[in-house]
Amino acid sequence: MIFYKYIFCYIYIYILKQSNVIYIKVTEGNTIEMDVNEINLEELEHEHPLTLVDLQLMHRDYLEDDDEYADEDLIKTQNFKCICNQCDRQIDWYHRYYYTCDMPSCNYSLHKFCKEIPKTLQFQGHPSHTLTLRRTPNDDKCRACLKCHRDGIGYHCSTCNYGIDLLCATFIEQNTIHHPAHPHPLISISVEPGLNKCVACKKKHEGHFYQCNTCLNFLVNSDCLTLPIKLLLETQQFSHRHLLTLSYSFLDQLYDFECRICGMKLEDEDLIYKCSKCMYYVHSDCATQRIEPFMSVFLPGLGKTQKNFKDVDHPNLLHLPADDESHILAHQISEKIFEGETRELKRDENVNLTHYCIDHPLLVLINNATTTTRVSLHDPMKRIKLLCNACAKPITKMPFYKCFEDDDYVLHDWCTQLPTILRNNVGHTYELYTGEAFFLGAKCFICGLPCNGALYYYIDSTGVHFIDAHCAFMPREITHEAHADHLLTRVDGASSSRSSGVSKMECRACRVGIVESDTYFRCNVCDFYLDCRCALHLPKTVRNKYDKHSLKLSYSPIEDHKGQYFCEVCEEDLDPGKWFYHCVECAQSIHSACAPLILQSEQGINSLSLEGVYKYINFKFTGVRTRRSFHQHPVSVAPGTKNDGLCQLCGSELQSHLIWKCLDCSLACHGPTV
Repeated sequence: MIFYKYIFCYIYIYILKQSNVIYIKVTEGNTIEMDVNEINLEELEHEHPLTLVDLQLMHRDYLEDDDEYADEDLIKTQNFKCICNQCDRQIDWYHRYYYTCDMPSCNYSLHKFCKEIPKTLQFQGHPSHTLTLRRTPNDDKCRACLKCHRDGIGYHCSTCNYGIDLLCATFIEQNTIHHPAHPHPLISISVEPGLNKCVACKKKHEGHFYQCNTCLNFLVNSDCLTLPIKLLLETQQFSHRHLLTLSYSFLDQLYDFECRICGMKLEDEDLIYKCSKCMYYVHSDCATQRIEPFMSVFLPGLGKTQKNFKDVDHPNLLHLPADDESHILAHQISEKIFEGETRELKRDENVNLTHYCIDHPLLVLINNATTTTRVSLHDPMKRIKLLCNACAKPITKMPFYKCFEDDDYVLHDWCTQLPTILRNNVGHTYELYTGEAFFLGAKCFICGLPCNGALYYYIDSTGVHFIDAHCAFMPREITHEAHADHLLTRVDGASSSRSSGVSKMECRACRVGIVESDTYFRCNVCDFYLDCRCALHLPKTVRNKYDKHSLKLSYSPIEDHKGQYFCEVCEEDLDPGKWFYHCVECAQSIHSACAPLILQSEQGINSLSLEGVYKYINFKFTGVRTRRSFHQHPVSVAPGTKNDGLCQLCGSELQSHLIWKCLDCSLACHGPTV
């Protein structure tokens, strides 16, 4: 019986050898083992010509602002998927390369590594022998994954009867992805999801991770790697009209920016979405709404918000920024938003009035119809400067008062109605200073800005404290266009002393930290703060002699403006993360602190400081001159400029300081300290 069994085996072997399919060998114990014959690689060739396609050709250098390709084409390419006709597994955008049939009617496709598989393989799991590409029965088990062969072909060692299927042979290639944001291939070697820290989002979370074998410690979660390259931000609170592009580094930033959604600072190598046409940047979690819901409570109110107050409950509410620079004081006085005495004045044409500060008669001008003189209103376009001596704000409308004896002494109509006594909510009584005019000025105790106009004062145990008219009439509540739907409430700092500690609060306009003892405005709902200077002294628009359009107060980088920003007044770099003035038509920008200098832009008064408003915005520099003991000629107070150089007495810089200046000679030295 055994004899017939062997005869049958030899006949079967002869037949199979002739058909060039398999061969059989009989081992001890009368067991029969079958092995697979080698495959001629030509057998795997497709009948039509194939072309290698680079799916990431559009991203060959990952040019995020490359306008050569339409965004729709990029999105379509990224969403590409098909099935490999050899391994029956998916080909997607992250494999980058694949072969496709040249015949339009044929949908034949191959992974690049399935098309280019070698005839032999050195496998780490079987290092002693070389494996050969063969056909395999489907019921044979792969020695690598211990599963039945699924591909019909695999690699086999005839000596050891060791075989692996095609999937295990190409495991590395199957689990390697190419991402345009990283220069090297990334490999996933994780079988089960694990808890690790992702270098892209800087968070620890579970999932499959991809690792770069070239860059040390570069481990990225699959969720971060498979985020869409192009994204249209359109949520309930935030939207942007341009498509955003995923970026795995922020090293090319020109300025220190914050996320437009959460308000947190963007760090180098953060995973972000950026706009190729604007300086618009957001965290990937914020853009894809992966941020935790409770975090929305801490957002600084950057997006669309719902109104949290009723207008009827706040009839005298001041809406900022004001169209006119002097509107705030006019609003407060006209609405009688103060406590104490109100001086009523009768307004009759050509009636001489005596103001509280000087003994000169004043003449009211109505529609420029006076018989004595004609005075032009403040007009930056005509280089005409007319500032009120009480509030130092421009006089842009009639009527206003002008002194007969001093052509430079003018007052707003409402500034002649300043009350002599004010009482604030912390119990202080302010009295209007009625002594000699403040030619040298004083520093306001609330905002810290020098002022030589109308001043109130009070005396306590620490001394005399002066307060300018703007701060004396500072409203308790305001709204601002930058945070329009929420009420901003004034917070009064300590009145007796100044704290040296700086809190984590930051003014949204100038990005300067707010000292706990400062007076500022805050939103009780959001993390939104404005110091009193930026809230009250920045008008909605300004005019520049060299720009035919108005420049509007802007709260963030301008759409469709990708380039670097420069101030047209001081010609220095401008950070668009801080509030600034901008003309969209002419692409002109001005620092908020340089806006009052548009009539004297050549002087370069401002220094590179963190202030959001011009340091001397409450100071009127007049032609009044006085004699000082240290100089033989009369000198006047002026703002120090770059051209003034160094102080001739102490040798320090004069720029941005009050200085004594002589027009008869070249004297320039530090002036009064206010």
